[in-house]
Amino acid sequence: MKLAKLAWRNLARRRLRAALTVGGVAAAIALFVLVEGLAAGLDRALSGSEAARTLIVYRQNRYCPQTSFLPEISAGRIAGVDGVVSVLPVKVFLSNCRTSLDVVAFHGVPPRELFDARRIELVAGERAAFERQGDGALLGASFAARRGLSVGDKFRFGRIEVGVAGIFRSPEPIEESLIVTHLEHLQRAGPVNRLGTVTQFEVKVDDAARAREIAARIDALLATSEAPTDTRLKLSFLETATADLREILGFGRIFGLCCVAVVLTLAANTVAMAVRERVREMAVMRTLGYRSGRLVGLVVGESMAMTALGALLGIGAALAVISLSRLTIGVEGVLVTFAASPELVLRGLAIAAAAGALAAALPALGVARVGISAALRGA
Repeated sequence: MKLAKLAWRNLARRRLRAALTVGGVAAAIALFVLVEGLAAGLDRALSGSEAARTLIVYRQNRYCPQTSFLPEISAGRIAGVDGVVSVLPVKVFLSNCRTSLDVVAFHGVPPRELFDARRIELVAGERAAFERQGDGALLGASFAARRGLSVGDKFRFGRIEVGVAGIFRSPEPIEESLIVTHLEHLQRAGPVNRLGTVTQFEVKVDDAARAREIAARIDALLATSEAPTDTRLKLSFLETATADLREILGFGRIFGLCCVAVVLTLAANTVAMAVRERVREMAVMRTLGYRSGRLVGLVVGESMAMTALGALLGIGAALAVISLSRLTIGVEGVLVTFAASPELVLRGLAIAAAAGALAAALPALGVARVGISAALRGA
């Protein structure tokens, strides 16, 4: 306890220097947590429980939802394929098809088929009201919280206007950032205006082991139609759609490693300066009976105290940004929400603690090795 008090007093001697170091560590750890939060959100988006037995039927050689047009009547032909349990026609409209923050994504679906095809749970509003209201919409809980919307409100994006009939949660994380509205309403909307066409079909199959076989049958069935298809497992579809995002994430993780290097450099520089200033003082402490091991512990403790405090501030700031802004990044209709977890918090603290201990290693060894007489002379 005496060493802990002494460490805090030593840090308080150079308050500005200590504060700048703590601030630098906080900024670096905050960036690290945000990058890893995006990685966690992407992992959640690709881990939906229904992905193994869900197929996405898309227009062949199309990559953005705004360019995929399939005849709505093809749903009946797909439903007749052996092994198909259900077919949900989906019209997708996005505010931006490129990778960007805060994408607005509409999914137009037949209202009576929605609850059978997707395992969504209403937390506000009523199913009957949504089915009756032609311009009604169900909002994912994440999107509703981000925009501050509740049942009875109106939401307008460009020339698409919907009334909020309900708010839902889903075991599929990517669905909680969607606006689900009536298929015909979205087809007739000004910026869409393609009645009788859909973007994709969501197909549930009876056996996940036969999913690829059924996908091949669907493509063969529609190969000679006006709109040939490319049918893939939902997981494969999501991985292809998020390829650009994963490349960005790869660069972000390199940046995160640079942040860790910054923490190490800041802490090492501050500790080295503090030790050089107190060479004679530590020599006096050794003459008073302090062993070298205790002085080493003092130096390491000061370093870890700074990095731990910076890490706590940085993690707190990052969590506040994630929870209050509900950051979402979208790419080709797939919406990824930044996610935080206790594991991520512990990882950030562990990295900061390890960086603090490593940064203090060389200065601490110098304190242990220097002789008392040489230290008193300031050598």
